Amino acid sequence: MQLGLFLLCALLLSLLPVYGGARLLGIGNPSWWAALAAVVAALALQDLALRFLEDQSLAWLVSLLAGAIAFSLMLDCPYWKALPLCIVVMSIQWGATELLLEGVPAHVELSRLVGETQKELWPQYHE
Repeated sequence: MQLGLFLLCALLLSLLPVYGGARLLGIGNPSWWAALAAVVAALALQDLALRFLEDQSLAWLVSLLAGAIAFSLMLDCPYWKALPLCIVVMSIQWGATELLLEGVPAHVELSRLVGETQKELWPQYHE
């Protein structure tokens, strides 16, 4: 249950600003599906950057720049319009990480929740 709530909150906190910003900026494809695909791609790139880069500041910068490319491709807009949307999403992600997860990176919390869910669903494999 916690895993589902975690994923739902992460998507909603990211999806609403992207869709609203896409409408506000008059971006080429401001549909819910394109916004969802862009958010999922940007969060996956953020997860990769945070996992593989040791310097957290560099990881956030790389995830911001790579996420803006994902927004640009998915929302069919120029990079300079996608960058502000990505900045908003990454700022929300950073704020949620600091406030709600007490600084624990989202991928660490997600791994913990997945592990707990697996233990609940298949306790015979985790004895």
